[in-house]
Amino acid sequence: MKFVDKKNVYLRKGKRITKQQKKIQEAFNNTREVEIIPAKVTNSDIRKKRVAAYCRVSTYAEAQSGSFELQIQTYKEKVLLNPEWELVDIYADRGVSGTTIKKREEFNRMLEDCRLGKIDLIIVKSISRFSRNTVDFITVTRELRTLPNPVGVLIEDLNLNTLDLATETLLLFTSAVAQAESEQKSEAILWSIVERFKKGLAIIPTHNLLGYKKDKFGKVVIEESEAEVVRFIYRNFIEGVCAIDIANLLNEADIPTAMGRKWKSSSIYRILRNEKYYGLVIMQKTYTVDCFTHKTRINRGEKPKYLLKNGVPAIVSEEEWNLVQQLLSNPHNSRNNKITKDIEKPKTFISTIKSGVFKGFIVIDVKWTKKEIADVLSKGENVY
Repeated sequence: MKFVDKKNVYLRKGKRITKQQKKIQEAFNNTREVEIIPAKVTNSDIRKKRVAAYCRVSTYAEAQSGSFELQIQTYKEKVLLNPEWELVDIYADRGVSGTTIKKREEFNRMLEDCRLGKIDLIIVKSISRFSRNTVDFITVTRELRTLPNPVGVLIEDLNLNTLDLATETLLLFTSAVAQAESEQKSEAILWSIVERFKKGLAIIPTHNLLGYKKDKFGKVVIEESEAEVVRFIYRNFIEGVCAIDIANLLNEADIPTAMGRKWKSSSIYRILRNEKYYGLVIMQKTYTVDCFTHKTRINRGEKPKYLLKNGVPAIVSEEEWNLVQQLLSNPHNSRNNKITKDIEKPKTFISTIKSGVFKGFIVIDVKWTKKEIADVLSKGENVY
């Protein structure tokens, strides 16, 4: 090595190196004695790993086929047979999607136990069982890795542990593939649903639709005892009974809603506005924004709608339904939430009592406003 200039630059085998680089090289060439203090052995190093397993099936049909119970029993056996492992719990969600973690109760319970330091390792069959959303996968695994008691996720089919940073790129790639598969599956399902709509094959759940049920073949039929309640609501509303009074009558008779709850005026209005009760089925009234948030929006023209006449048996006539819609659209009803048979009469029509102790007194409708009463009294020619 030869010194060649005043800028702390040396020449080595024709290459220029700095003074700092030279010191590093000399330190390695002249080995110095260094005392090494060994790391302390902690309880976590000598105790068994506290292991949890996570299972998920996306549909109840899959759970009923035995896949769900098989996963649970397999993991119990796997953990118990490993002398270095100790089973904490089996966390299992059934009938939920892997595209979001919000509605996965068991998954979130497991994460909370990790934050409380109860778990060292999570074992899961595949990335898609853990999460089909790349952002969720990255967020959760990085949080677990940075906890005071770091938690690894062992992906069985890849034999990879998220605590091993060298595997992160591969895990992210695999997670992205799982997300893409989920997106394609969602698109395929949506396409098939729309094709069903086009062919008039409506999807009609009846668990919350008063007056209907499905027979053993899956066909929507009338549940006569409930249909009588629907007819009662329409008939009374047309005859002038307001929604809240109809609700009170049903509650007093101990007649529940389709979901077994007490009636409210809003429950009555939902039935009065439901076009299915005269046989019309409107498909795609709502649509899903994306497959990850699962948020739905009312379809206000963003997507096509599909109308199917006589899609279900009618409980009320089309004439009755149309009359109710006219009454509902009346400004007087929207202000007071009431409709009466006299709604089409002139608001300025009043009469006087002809006999008795109140003879000569004016009869005024309690639903009239002060302005309407003043208007009536100012028009003496209408009083008789």
